[in-house]
Amino acid sequence: MSSSDDSRYEITLYTTERKPLLEGNLRGMVEQGLRSLPGRYPGLKILRHTVHPDRVEMVLDLNRLDEDLARILQSFKSEVKGLAKKEGHTLHTLWQWAYEEKQL
Repeated sequence: MSSSDDSRYEITLYTTERKPLLEGNLRGMVEQGLRSLPGRYPGLKILRHTVHPDRVEMVLDLNRLDEDLARILQSFKSEVKGLAKKEGHTLHTLWQWAYEEKQL
């Protein structure tokens, strides 16, 4: 038997080498990427999030979603990187490949 609590994850995504890249308009792009995630993954709930210069912390609820967490996060990272590229940012890598995950 599963409860809704098994579907909640605390996630931390870090920038490359934990550099303070998520400032100025890049911070806005991260916010935009977060806003669009539930549209791409109906049922996904972002319970809370915080954007720091070197990382994004979020609590996600996947209770009503049959989707892989890694795929959701990769989609988010790709969208933000794509938005940054459109704005003229020349970052070869924006995100660390790995992320921290804790099931709540």
